[in-house]
Amino acid sequence: MPIYTHREQRRWHLVRHGPLHLVRHLRDTEHGHHRTVRGATDKEVVRHNRLMRVVVLLGFFVVVLIVLTLLSYSPVNTARNDLNAARTIITADLGNKSLLESASGRAQLSIDIAEVSRDAALANASLTGSVPLKLLGYVPFFSTQRDGIIQLSTDVEQATAVADSMLNSLNHLVSNSHGTTVALDKLAGLEFFVVGGEHRMAALDRSSGGLIGPLASARDAFNREDAKLVRLLNLSAKTIAFARPFLGSDGPQTYLIGGMNNAEMRDSGAVLSLDLLTAVSGTFSVHDDSSYGNFLLSAPAPVTLPAGTQKVFGAYLPTQQWPDTDATADFALTGRSMQAMWAQATGQHVDGVLGIDVVAVESILKLTGPVLVPGMSEPVSASNAAYLLLDQAYQGEKLNDISASRRDKIAATVKAAVNEMKQEHVDLDAFASALSKDVQGRHLMVWSDVPTDEKGLLTLDAAGTLDAAAPDRSFHIAVENSTANKLDYFLGVGVRMNVTVDSAGNALVNTTIAVANHALPGQQPSYQYGPDGVNAFVPGQYVARIFFWAPRGAVAPSSVAESGLQLTQSHFSLLPGQSNLVSFATVINHAVVNGRLSLHLIPQARLAPDHLTITLSAPGWNVSGRTHIATEWDGSVNPSWGLTH
Repeated sequence: MPIYTHREQRRWHLVRHGPLHLVRHLRDTEHGHHRTVRGATDKEVVRHNRLMRVVVLLGFFVVVLIVLTLLSYSPVNTARNDLNAARTIITADLGNKSLLESASGRAQLSIDIAEVSRDAALANASLTGSVPLKLLGYVPFFSTQRDGIIQLSTDVEQATAVADSMLNSLNHLVSNSHGTTVALDKLAGLEFFVVGGEHRMAALDRSSGGLIGPLASARDAFNREDAKLVRLLNLSAKTIAFARPFLGSDGPQTYLIGGMNNAEMRDSGAVLSLDLLTAVSGTFSVHDDSSYGNFLLSAPAPVTLPAGTQKVFGAYLPTQQWPDTDATADFALTGRSMQAMWAQATGQHVDGVLGIDVVAVESILKLTGPVLVPGMSEPVSASNAAYLLLDQAYQGEKLNDISASRRDKIAATVKAAVNEMKQEHVDLDAFASALSKDVQGRHLMVWSDVPTDEKGLLTLDAAGTLDAAAPDRSFHIAVENSTANKLDYFLGVGVRMNVTVDSAGNALVNTTIAVANHALPGQQPSYQYGPDGVNAFVPGQYVARIFFWAPRGAVAPSSVAESGLQLTQSHFSLLPGQSNLVSFATVINHAVVNGRLSLHLIPQARLAPDHLTITLSAPGWNVSGRTHIATEWDGSVNPSWGLTH
């Protein structure tokens, strides 16, 4: 039986009224249409029919979208898997900075970059080659999602291209640099790629607005990693910009090296030995190591101390006495003082000053291996440097032995290590990385009398200043030895900071510094154990001056402006085996800014890092972030919390 048809039946009539209506056409020979309400006017019937057409069209469109979406699932899923594989590699490599510190590591990184590039290219091919996805690209909402995932895969490809070009340039630099000679032309080439890479990576930070679900999360994750890379590249560019003139690209450079002895602490170790470092056309060398005793001054050098520094440290004669020149925490001031003191003692001008302690020396020795140092009983290595230089060197030395004051060998060890670099291959990037870590712990600090270079050092946080970053949130603590002995080798320091935030967003910071003297009791008077008969009267007695720098503008009772912050001090004496503590109170008004409380905690460069504990209490606030932090204070610590009512 033929399918029944109405007179003047319109196109798609059999299906436009739904499946049941089609069945009626298949079964009935004749039927009427009663979809409208009885008595409806012609206009109402027309309106109803139009609505039905729209419904049918929408239904058809939805069906098409569902079909296209189902057909697109496979290429999208393939692309997602490829991008996830790429992200896994990127995250692992970013978390393993040691990859850059060896030839084998850089080779592995090159392989990883190629694999990430391949994964991103495969993802892009899957997405752009899918016909269903192309059709979905004409639909507003779906086009945003399609464009978003294609853009993400393209950005990953571009990021790998940036990384590959920089890695190749770095390899050229390392392979053309030997011993203590750095290929300045290759360093300039690396700077070109780093600066260009920073700009290209910054352009890849795109909004995830309009994207949904896993795609939005993936875009945000990429942006976070991209931001880390941009900051790293910016820091690298500034480092290279300083390194080139430092290495003599613009003419010969001479730097005074102060060996800072961690067994006799000022803010850093006492300056007891000196070196000269020269750099010419990329080649650097160290020579003329000597005790500070060979350069004694009869009068202060012509450097004006700031009022606060003069008030607190003026009695130390920091512009005349080499061991006390770094009692202040402002190494820029220390550098200027040492430059002037050297000129007064020798008539020689130096272009800058480096302060280096035993921890930084250990980092270099890890790369060079053991070195022979005149006057030392055995080769000095990374594993025994602290013991040999800060303990054994003073064992058995008699009290007030004039020759003993000339036995500090830190500068001599630096010279031996640099000389060893000429003979043994030391990976340039590993060397730079080691020094960078020491900068963070203030074990290596640099001052330059060239204003533009000093500005770069401040940006790199290598200048040893306290107010270079967030002075209104910065804290610094120094336990300084006020006796003529070497007892800091036996000292342990712990710092506890209890932070309480009131309802108005003001922060009360109660800081307790605990000091323990682990020197052996019952020792005979000696150069190492004292006593000096001035501040200490028992062998092994440690007299500590505790200096506490609070944020600029904070309420810190009895404080003075010094080193860019607010300085308060205290002191106590410890016999061997004893411990003691002192507390300081600080109020930071309006500490919560835009819903966040942030602090910047700058360490003292001790042989064994201070143990730091931070506890936050914020009654009436909702806090995001860890409210209890315990860590070794071997670099700047920057706790930050989100606080909302």
